[in-house]
Amino acid sequence: MKIVKKENGHSTDSTEFKFDNGAWVSIYNGGDTRMGSWEFQADEEDGETYSEGGLWIDNNVVEDYDGCYELPEEVRMALTDLGYKYE
Repeated sequence: MKIVKKENGHSTDSTEFKFDNGAWVSIYNGGDTRMGSWEFQADEEDGETYSEGGLWIDNNVVEDYDGCYELPEEVRMALTDLGYKYE
């Protein structure tokens, strides 16, 4: 799986990613705050595959997240592409 498209999102400080498997991800980095969010849709055409959650970031390290037990691989790939690391 790989990122096939990366572009600015609909809001300031957000980036959207499209993947070759049909998935879509949006990452909002929270601007000047430590809190951001993620959105994920496994099938961009199927709204029932949508999920979202929060991100807690400090010095470009994702310290915590919510909304799921484990972040989808595509969300992790998008965060890595944006330069974030995990503890």
